Amino acid sequence: MKLLLFPAIFILLTATSCHKVYDFIHDHPDAHDSLCRVTKISVINVLDHPDTFNITYNEKGDPVSMVSTHTTYVGGNLDQYYRYDRFGRLSDYMLTFMAGTSAIIWHKYAYPRRNYVIDTVINYPPSGDVRDPSPIAADGSYFYLDTYNLDPHGRIVKATYDYNPPYPPVTEVISYDAHGNKVQSDSTLTYDDRINVYRTNKTWQFLYNDYSRNNLVLKYALAVNLYNAFGLPTRLGNPKNQALYLFHLTNVDNYIYISYACSMPTGPINY
Repeated sequence: MKLLLFPAIFILLTATSCHKVYDFIHDHPDAHDSLCRVTKISVINVLDHPDTFNITYNEKGDPVSMVSTHTTYVGGNLDQYYRYDRFGRLSDYMLTFMAGTSAIIWHKYAYPRRNYVIDTVINYPPSGDVRDPSPIAADGSYFYLDTYNLDPHGRIVKATYDYNPPYPPVTEVISYDAHGNKVQSDSTLTYDDRINVYRTNKTWQFLYNDYSRNNLVLKYALAVNLYNAFGLPTRLGNPKNQALYLFHLTNVDNYIYISYACSMPTGPINY
């Protein structure tokens, strides 16, 4: 009987902890959950090759790379790298061909004042080395500036893109509804009632410009979605004719698969 007691207690505590975490981040739309980290994303690229991307993190729990398991470029998707300044803010976002170190696109972020971010986007021929700690914008074939205005919750609410000079910049105004979800104009999309995968890290929220409480999903794919005990998606319906482009990844499969590493809290939960 004693031999069965510990597993039973562990399962009970695990379920209770998961439930408490789920309740907290469900009721606090601006919180992100640090108990689960996305470790792997599986898609199929436009050339019908399976793409599996492994994600690594630094000591503070922020992602530093999202790299394909392919050793050569197979088309469609790119490896992603991330850097941070001494305040823990995203400073660099780099995209390269699979198994390469030459940047194709390099974002450098500056924070000149509160709730305002400047994004210098450097476009290379594949030449900017992601190992370069201080790339020079003029080294790229061309570069442009995007800017982001943040609301008091730190969400991007206005983005100005100056990516097509000499044409004027394009401004996008972003709003969130009463449920804490980003307002969408596409009537085929909706939100589930679970925890948005981007809420596992503030970098995902900022980089992919989505601070929604719930996951953006296709209305007619709701029934096929799967979730873990924390309420995070492990499989999302993604019909080939309407890819969700999650994590900036193109996917022509019917599903996108997401894996996590989750840990139980040992004390007060720090959000």
